[in-house]
Parts: sequence; C-alpha cells; structure tokens
Amino acid sequence: MTWRDLLNVQNVEKGFFRSSNSYGIPDIRKDEFEIKELIPYRVDSRRNGTAHFFLDDYRFERCWKWADSQIPELRKYDGVLSPDFSMYTTYPKAFQIWQVYRNRWCAAFWQAHGIKVIPTISWSTEDSYDYAFLGVEKGSVVAVGTVGVLNDEYAKKLFLDGFKEMVKRLEPKEILVYGNRLIEHDEYKNVRWFEPYMNKFNDIKKKGH
Repeated sequence: MTWRDLLNVQNVEKGFFRSSNSYGIPDIRKDEFEIKELIPYRVDSRRNGTAHFFLDDYRFERCWKWADSQIPELRKYDGVLSPDFSMYTTYPKAFQIWQVYRNRWCAAFWQAHGIKVIPTISWSTEDSYDYAFLGVEKGSVVAVGTVGVLNDEYAKKLFLDGFKEMVKRLEPKEILVYGNRLIEHDEYKNVRWFEPYMNKFNDIKKKGH
C-alpha cells in the first residue's frame, strides 16, 4: 500500500468540509424530510424509508473506507441517518473524537452528493460532551439509538445524562429514538420512537406461521 492509498483510506484526498469548531469536525447542514420508518442500511433498500446505522460497525465501515462506491446504494432511500460509529467508554479520547469526526464527515459528504441526512448523536461519559455534539445545528432533527441501554444500569445512566445534555445544547426540533423505549423520555414532547426493525420482522414471521 502506497502513502497515497493510505491517504485515500482516510478520505484525505476527498477534502475537508466546513467546520465551526477547533477539532475540524465537519458541520452538517440542517435537513428536514418525511421519515416513514427507519430501516437498517443494506437490509431492505427497496422499501420506502430512511436508512439507519444502529448496527455493528463492521456492517457499515464501507461507507467510510469506500465512500464513493456507497453513494448509489444510499440514494435508494428517502434519506439516511449519519453512521453510528461506536463511542465506547473504554476508547481513548482521541479515538472517540475520531468517531465523531467520521460520523459528521460521512454526513457532509453525502449531503454534497444530494442525499438528505439526519445526524445521529452518540456520546460516552460526561468528558465526551465537549465534542460529541459538534457539527450539528441547533434546532435540527436528530437521531439516537437505545439498543442495549436497558441491559446495564450504568449504561442507562450515561445515556440519560447525555440525552439531557444533548437536548440542552442542541435544542432539537425532533428526536428520533431507535430501540428500547424508555419511560424517562415520556416527558419530551418532541421524541418519536421507532421499534427495532428486527422486532417487526420477527412479528411478521410469527404471524405467518
């Protein structure tokens, strides 16, 4: 692999996008469109819906590594959420910032190709708040994932604390929540919950038997 190949893998040759923060995390233009349902990326692009990336990272790394080749696939959807690159608490700060950068870079790259994008917001501990919400306009429609949050009390606390901070900093117009439904969200009038796609798929299979 040449040095040019290495630069291409990190999308350096595709350029950098406008950023209003010291980290250089790209700014995402505020998009609004009708969101009928959230569909896992590359699972069923024939259906009318918005693609989400609340999946294992390996299933959508291609969107970063081979950014150009994924554009035709992404255009099959009504719109997409930005990729949910993992923000584990065990990750070093530098790597967590990198994950946020990749999230916003993909979103800005897709928007540059005419694809409508809703930003996916992720965070880890309180220390991540300084960069986890960057690149997103106040008053935007945003998305978060709660899959697995109920399995661990500490994880749930981190999620709820970060959720409150997100609301405070971004003042979202609407919050799309994909995954487990949390009673703590009932106080928010702008939350719209989406049941996991596989739950619906399994229900259909059961009814078919």
